[in-house]
Amino acid sequence: MSSFALRYFPIKARAEISRLLLLSSDAKFEYVVPDWPAEKDKQPMGQLPVLVETDEDGSIFELSDSIAIEKYLAAKFGLLVQTGLQATARENQLRSQVEDLIELWARYTFGAEDERENVHAKFKSTATNFVKYHEKILAENGSNGHYFGAKTTYMDLCLFAFLIIMREPNEKAIPDRNEFFSEANAPGLNKVFQTVQSDPVAAAYVASLK
Repeated sequence: MSSFALRYFPIKARAEISRLLLLSSDAKFEYVVPDWPAEKDKQPMGQLPVLVETDEDGSIFELSDSIAIEKYLAAKFGLLVQTGLQATARENQLRSQVEDLIELWARYTFGAEDERENVHAKFKSTATNFVKYHEKILAENGSNGHYFGAKTTYMDLCLFAFLIIMREPNEKAIPDRNEFFSEANAPGLNKVFQTVQSDPVAAAYVASLK
């Protein structure tokens, strides 16, 4: 059985979905915080996150890019949607839309202060469209707390981790970010959150948040 090392900073951001996937699979893994920027040149692209998988025979597989890591882990652990090419395309689209918001959140939180007003406006419009579209997709699936079918898949876990990131207390983050994803404005998204939160597949991750 493989073991994993997930390298990232000590924050909930671009490695959080991968951390959730690893915990949901009961995989043997270590969360490694590199000495930064001293170890920057040791990373494949000079950035984080990085996943390192060590097989039983000692062979090592190293992968960078947050979404590539997620997709690899989700496929390895049987969490990708398996109902055809169109469903896979939809899954990829929905995950990319989550990334759009994470990118704006990161630019506002860690970027230049003189850009915050423009980033905030972009986040507002993107979040509004995100909620409208995702609520529609969830309603088409029966408003059952899942994006696809009737069991927890990769996209449900993505949404769950995304809302964890948004709800993390952070004085530097977009101040009204959670208004867009409130129970009143986004009941379908919140149902996914609640469904995943109570699903045994996420139990280890939920416990790690306490």
